[in-house]
Amino acid sequence: MILKGDQSTIRSINRALVLNLLRQHGALGRNELAERTRLSSAAVTGVVAELIEQGWVIEGRSGPPRGGRPPVLLEIAYDAWHAVGVKVMEDALEVVLTNLRTEVVARNHVQLVSTEPHALIEQVVVEARALLEASGRSPERLVGLGVGMAGVIDPAEGVCVYSPFLHWQEVPVRRLLEEKLSRPVHLDNDVNALATAEMLFGWGKDACNFAVVTVGRGIGAGLVVNGEIYRGASGGAGELGHTVSEAGGRLCECGKRGCLEAYAAEPALLAQAKERFPEFNRHRFQIAELLEAAEGGHEGVRALLKEAGERLGVALANLVNLFNPELIVIAGEGVRLGAEFFGPMEQSLRQNAFNGLARDLEVHLDPWGDDAWARGAAGLIIQREVFARPLL
Repeated sequence: MILKGDQSTIRSINRALVLNLLRQHGALGRNELAERTRLSSAAVTGVVAELIEQGWVIEGRSGPPRGGRPPVLLEIAYDAWHAVGVKVMEDALEVVLTNLRTEVVARNHVQLVSTEPHALIEQVVVEARALLEASGRSPERLVGLGVGMAGVIDPAEGVCVYSPFLHWQEVPVRRLLEEKLSRPVHLDNDVNALATAEMLFGWGKDACNFAVVTVGRGIGAGLVVNGEIYRGASGGAGELGHTVSEAGGRLCECGKRGCLEAYAAEPALLAQAKERFPEFNRHRFQIAELLEAAEGGHEGVRALLKEAGERLGVALANLVNLFNPELIVIAGEGVRLGAEFFGPMEQSLRQNAFNGLARDLEVHLDPWGDDAWARGAAGLIIQREVFARPLL
């Protein structure tokens, strides 16, 4: 319960209401903000004045008249502020500087010097500062730094509970970074980072319940329930790649058998192609060559992609049956697998979903860029520091 005297909390809630309406609908006048928020005109005027003074909102063009003088439209000052996003990989860092729309201002990709936690944290700090300095942007307008990485993450504490690629356990990433940067830091699973960015400015901007499914080096899912990222009891929700596709089946990198990743992730596709087709059984066989073979009419490769796509489709049908999302966004470097993979995936999804649950379901392939993971990480800190409502 909010006490009437808690004016600071009320102002914070009203501030979030106004900023999120401007994010979702674009430029709006004060009267329209009052109507949409159901706040008094005086309350909206006070919130807007504070946001303008702090540099979060600017007055723009005049809107269409509404029975009197044309209203002055208000917009978020997207380019006046910036955030750093970092995707931590098993051998490299992708670092971006973005505006508040998660549009990239500057970026850098560097190989990891070390995977030892303190050394890696120091490299993140050096790269973030270098990118900020090279861009000429003011450090005072940096809202903070977001970090996305694979594994089990406790975002509330900012701790990497377990990273399978870095072999980390219980590493206090947020504390270590904030001590060095003196700026807010937010850490989360990399797929949840992508889901946050989709929720802010992507396909999920107008959706309350949706999933972002990533395909590539692994397979994961970021789940948004009632407009909030769902993380589960210990931060491990969304391990779609480790749901069982075939009991007792192929050995997965996680050590168990029959996981979806052991059939439909890119490394698994390459491994199966080498096993089935002698012409591919060489050391440096790559996904690009697999796709070239499919495009060139290699029926065996096409069948492999179809089988893997159908397996993913069954897993997504199970997700739909349990979760009933209105939208699924497919992202990750694996979007390059194309129609030979994703056509059978969607057909299998719709065939295996429970009656009616997939009827109005939207499925979108998100165009992929090398900086997408890091942009998602920037979205983490932007959501937390700019658009999140205060916890009550």
